[in-house]
Amino acid sequence: MNLWICLRWPEGDGTAAVSHRLALAMLRYSPRVACFRQDSVVLEVAASLSLFGGPRRLCGLIRQVAGSQAPMARLGMAPSATGAWLLAGAPSRARRRVVRVGSLARCLAVLPFHALPETLPHRQWLEDIGCRHLGCLRKLPRQGLRQRSSPHLLHALDAAHAQAKEPLPWFIPPGEFRLALEPDFHLERTETLLRALQPLLQALCGWLQGRQEALHELTIVLHHEKGRHACPPTRLALRFSTALWEIEDFNLLLKERLRHCVLQGRVIRLEIMADTPQPREPANDALFPDPARQAQEERRLLDLLTARLGAASIRRPRPRAHHLPEQANAWAQALDPPAARTLPASVGARVRPFWLLPRPLQLDMHGERPIHQGRPLRLVQGPERIETGWNAGSHQRRDYFMAEDPEGARYWIYRERETGHGWFLHGLFA
Repeated sequence: MNLWICLRWPEGDGTAAVSHRLALAMLRYSPRVACFRQDSVVLEVAASLSLFGGPRRLCGLIRQVAGSQAPMARLGMAPSATGAWLLAGAPSRARRRVVRVGSLARCLAVLPFHALPETLPHRQWLEDIGCRHLGCLRKLPRQGLRQRSSPHLLHALDAAHAQAKEPLPWFIPPGEFRLALEPDFHLERTETLLRALQPLLQALCGWLQGRQEALHELTIVLHHEKGRHACPPTRLALRFSTALWEIEDFNLLLKERLRHCVLQGRVIRLEIMADTPQPREPANDALFPDPARQAQEERRLLDLLTARLGAASIRRPRPRAHHLPEQANAWAQALDPPAARTLPASVGARVRPFWLLPRPLQLDMHGERPIHQGRPLRLVQGPERIETGWNAGSHQRRDYFMAEDPEGARYWIYRERETGHGWFLHGLFA
């Protein structure tokens, strides 16, 4: 059995842009979406009921999305698209949601016959014979009704009662996403931007759902008013360490980014562009805890910190092929792709301290023993000889040791083999 939901707005309130955005947003709930009769969008949801918790909850989710896309839109649910469309346009006290064909017939029977547009060319004749409602129209002899009216009227009546097929122009999402919106009023504060962006974000998430794709990058353009104080558009380039497609994830990161955004002028137009979408990895619900899910949560935290503190403030280590410890690492932005592995596996097996000092610290001496903070150090492991720079004119030869103080704290110290004078503290073990 089919089940349809229709979002219908009053005549003249909707535009082609509203219909397009709403159809995109509805792809989150069903792949079968169609723009219907120029004033509505319909979607077939029978296969989506269990996924979204049943008809009542699904209607609530769709109504919430429609509230930001087309606030005047009314919702109807029925076993046919035309039936859902008729119920969506019914008076406020009428029942607008049914799931059974028998209930649909009873609800349609009390509607005025002219609610079905195919009856309008025959309105005078129907009024003359005393036909006032769709229930009366349906009781007329079919052969006589066909002869006195048209086959289109009879087919529309059958389609409304889920007794005839309805050929619909299915909505196909575009190949690329670039959508703009002009808000009802100029935006002066960043606090209002997130709410104003919701229609575009909902359409974006529907587009991603319809194509089974996700985003690592998203561009938002804020166009400012023209005139004497005109300024160039503000571009917000968002990058994510993990691919996103849910509106909750976009909202969380965008909220933090907008908090640090300074508007150069009033915003009169909003635009969203999806950069390089990628196929979405299928979900895999495992019985036991999945390490991949934990890694995904870590990447989401990384995205949140990046949006809050800025990309330049969050960095990750990037090893370099160099023997000197102070030259063996560089720092890259956390969202940059990881570098290809260029180090041999044996490098990672060497004992290294948890913390490396920015510059080696020369230690005091008590006889032949190094001293740190007044405590003598005892050599417990080593030496590890590091020698480099002989071909670059900066030859360095060091012997590294692990040392321990009387309280058990361990240090990474070395001495120069060329001079043999003094010990240097270079790292701390955890």
